This record gives sequence, C-alpha cells and structure tokens, in this order.
Amino acid sequence: MKRYHSFCGTVLALSVLLWIAACSDQSLGHEEPDASSDADSDSDTDTDTDTDADTDTDTDTDTDTDTDTDADTDTDTDTDTDTDADTDTDTDTDTDTDTDTDTDTDTDADGDAGIDAGEDAGADAGDTWDCDALPSAPLAVEELGGPVGLFDLAFGSDGLIVGAGSGGSPLLKAGVSSAAYVWVSGLSGVQGMDYLPGGDLVVATSNHGLVRIAPDGSWTYLVPWFTTVYGVMTGPDGMVYCGDNMNLYRVDPETGDDTLLVSGTSARGCDFSPDHTRLYITTQGEAGQIYVADLDDDLNPIAAPVLFATIPGGDWLDAIRVDACGNLYVTNFDTTALYRISPEGAVSTFYDWPSTTGYGQGIRWGRGAGWDDASIYMPQPYDGATVVRFEVGVHYRD
Repeated sequence: MKRYHSFCGTVLALSVLLWIAACSDQSLGHEEPDASSDADSDSDTDTDTDTDADTDTDTDTDTDTDTDTDADTDTDTDTDTDTDADTDTDTDTDTDTDTDTDTDTDTDADGDAGIDAGEDAGADAGDTWDCDALPSAPLAVEELGGPVGLFDLAFGSDGLIVGAGSGGSPLLKAGVSSAAYVWVSGLSGVQGMDYLPGGDLVVATSNHGLVRIAPDGSWTYLVPWFTTVYGVMTGPDGMVYCGDNMNLYRVDPETGDDTLLVSGTSARGCDFSPDHTRLYITTQGEAGQIYVADLDDDLNPIAAPVLFATIPGGDWLDAIRVDACGNLYVTNFDTTALYRISPEGAVSTFYDWPSTTGYGQGIRWGRGAGWDDASIYMPQPYDGATVVRFEVGVHYRD
C-alpha cells in the first residue's frame, strides 16, 4: 500500500512537470504585432500640381465705357494649383463670374457697331479730333503735280482722282504720284461729279446732260435734258442730288427718274448734316445766301428751306461740303475765299486767295490709299486746272 502511494505520487509529480513545460513552450512561441512591418506601407505623399483639364465656364460681365462702343472679348485664364494629397487628373468645371469695369478709348479696327461722336465712319479707326479746337486756317497748303481738275473732283475706289481738263474735257485720272491720263473723251462742259456706291461716276455735262460712267470708261445717259446742272453729289440714300442754279433735284441713278426736291432758291449745290437731318443749299445770284431744310427719315424736306447764313460780298457760291463736326465749307468766287460756317451759322474766313488765279472752286475730301482724309482737295480752274490740297484737321461728315 505504501508502495502504491509512492508510485502515484511520482506519477502526479511527473504530470505537473510536463504540464509546466508545455505551458512554458507556448509562452515562448507567441509574438506581439509589429507596427513597423505593415504590409500597407501607406506613406501617401501625394503631390498634386493639378494638371486640371479645367472646363471653365467664365461668365464675364464687362461694363465697358468705350469711346468706340466696341464688343470686348475678355479671355480669362484660370490657374488652379491643387495641393491635395493625391496625384490626380481633375476635370474641374468652374463657373467664374468676373465683373470688370473697363474704361477704354478703343482705337482698334474691331468691327464696332457704333459710330463715335466726332469720328468718321469711313475713316481709319483711331482718328479723333476736338470739334471745339479745330484750326482756324489750313494746317498745310500744297499744290499737287499730277491731278487735274476744272470745277470739281471725285475720288475713286481705285485710288485715282478724276477731274476735267482745262477746257471742260476730257475726263482724266491721276494717282498721288502719277501724271494724269485721259480716261473718257466726248464729254464737254463738265461741271459737278460724284461716285455712286457701286463704283460708277455721275457727271454733269453741257452737251449730254447728266451721264453715268462705268469703271471701264463707257457711259450712258442718265438725265439728258439736265444740261444746266452744276453741283452734283451722291446722298446717304444712294440717290443723286443736283442743282441747276434754279432748283434742287433728286435723281434715281438706276432709272434716271428725277424729282423736284426744292424750288425757288437758285440752288447751285447742297450737302447734308452729319446726322442727315438737315440739308444745306448754296445759291447763285442770291447775295451769298445759304439755306437749310429739315428732313424726315426719307430725306424729304419737312418744310420749305429757311435762311441759314450769308457769305458777305458773295454771289457765286460754287461748292459746299460738311465736315464730321457739322461745319460747312463754302467757296465764293466773288471774294475768292473759302469760308467755314459753324453748325450754328457763324461765318469765318478759312482761306483767302490773293487773286482768282489760285481760286479753288470745288471741294472734295481725300479718300483712298495715299490721299489724306483730313484734307480737302480743290480744283483751280484759273490756274491751268491744277489741284490744291488744304489740310483741315477733320474728316468729311460721312
């Protein structure tokens, strides 16, 4: 019995030792998680210089105070620097509302919809002037070597100037620096002339009345019985306006139909105000009187013309043209002088020739390449039909 108990005690002691050894082995084999050996290695250093394909919808509200009523196109360049933590290609849709207040003096040729005050619509963009500070006399006077003209001139779209020879025939053309050459023969007693919008020239003659000349020099009758017409001009409506020292007529250049516009004023020539609401009429044999008629939208006189101004010592008012500021320029043979008349009717002498030899009878503003559009060109019938240029510092009314 003692031996049995001794054996059992030995077995129990060995079992305890074996259990302690097993527990110790398990404790030695367990490891704590190691944060440094993460399979994620997520060190996100995202450098984003956002290569944005920005689809910017910029709504620019420009309040432009332009001298030139232009349509400004503002191009806004948005630069987004996205420094978020990922390398991404963003497609941003920005709706930017920029409110710009621009004060421009627009001097470009940008297809402006409006015509600025004091500026010629047919002139080079950027040409401006102060209507209250125009020169009181020509800035320059130059007699030209090539052109020829008797009583009137016309500037063509081909860059050439047309005028009649010293005997009223033939019609000649010349460039800025080229000699005159014969363009049309067979017309005599040439007086006034002006180009139509399509490029044909209307000319008053004493032997064929009012004729129409094509660019190739061929001509047709327009109003053959108008043999006493002197002043000729094309109006803003494309119609021809002419005076025969008695009445003023309007002629349709397509049909030749003539309409009596103003009667009883000894009308010699005419021109319109810059806004086409008034018609000024020069006279012959009326003691230097100039009349004005208010017009409706169709350029018809609303009432009979009234006296506007009087040229002192005048009787033969040979030419009239209106500048962009509304001033009238009128020549008077009796005083051999060129006058400027303000829109209010104040008369001043702009240039005085010492004798009839240099007297400039017609008035045309320069047009086309090489010609100065701030100068008037005048034929000198008593100086061998030469042409003189006066720089006046402002453009024609149109």
